[in-house]
Amino acid sequence: MQLIELEQLGARLLQVLWRLLQNQYPEIDCAELGRRCDLEPQWWQTPSSNKLVNVLVLLNQLRSGDAPAIALELGDLAQLSDLGLLGYAMLTSANCEQATNISCHAFSEASFLVRVNLQRDEQHALIRFHLTENALPIEQLIMELCSVAAWRYVQGILPEGRAAVPSYVELSSSAPDHAARYTQLLGCPVHFDSPRNTIALPLAWLQRPIPSGNEQALIACSHHVQQIIGDSYRSAGIVPQVKRLLMSRPQDCGFRLASTAKLLRLSPRSLRRHLEQAGSSFRKICLEVRMELAREYLYNTRMSPKEIAYQLGYTHPSNFNRAFSDYYQNSPQAMRRAHHAAFQQH
Repeated sequence: MQLIELEQLGARLLQVLWRLLQNQYPEIDCAELGRRCDLEPQWWQTPSSNKLVNVLVLLNQLRSGDAPAIALELGDLAQLSDLGLLGYAMLTSANCEQATNISCHAFSEASFLVRVNLQRDEQHALIRFHLTENALPIEQLIMELCSVAAWRYVQGILPEGRAAVPSYVELSSSAPDHAARYTQLLGCPVHFDSPRNTIALPLAWLQRPIPSGNEQALIACSHHVQQIIGDSYRSAGIVPQVKRLLMSRPQDCGFRLASTAKLLRLSPRSLRRHLEQAGSSFRKICLEVRMELAREYLYNTRMSPKEIAYQLGYTHPSNFNRAFSDYYQNSPQAMRRAHHAAFQQH
């Protein structure tokens, strides 16, 4: 995630925190809370370049007062749509391992507080959180927010959804007075004073396919995706229909003519003929969708070109690099550098 994506995440979290306080803590004066934190009285809607920092400042104030479990409760409301284009990438990954690796890498690249990676032992997949020195003064707050939110994101890509439960959770902080709330929200044993911060899930879950076909969830994840699709979600033409399917159900389509035709209840031959009559071809549409998504991933996430290649169904990253360079007359790395340089100038 770039800085702009982090700020969008911060803005969403401020809004969710404000609604949480309105619904669960009506006795807390939000304007007075803002003043105590040296923020604007209407902090949930005031323009700011430090929204994510503001969230942490507010949570820290609330935890020491009338809402000791507020970070857990905010984490409980996390949704994949909070992650923008990264949430779309997770939902359209081939399996849970790919989605988890994408989120771990992107979050670690962007965050100044936490590094996240995916490890394994004989029985479990281990999502490990490593706090940076910047996070140590608010260690418990960070892990309360991250542990529950991270699991909500994982649940978003599992077939069981909220019914999925981790095997166990380990936290390096000491048990707070509201320790029982951890177990209530996560649904598993939570071990405090551990040598590391870990969410453990069954190893076999990594290879599970991600449920497909939830078009609304995909589109809710990012305005970037809406911009790419444009009028395709409303048009009945054959080209927009194919483009819509390739973007909303990539696992089912697989960028293959036969699979896409089946979803459209057409024979491959009929689909090919309809596309020819519309002045296009299945190969051309696949390339356009892949390249449009590739550009957005490069601009708006920290996914590496290799990760983007696998995300878009390329077996070999070199094939993706060649296709991208031919399409844009520029390499993925060069286009990302140019975009970031232009962004810094504004």
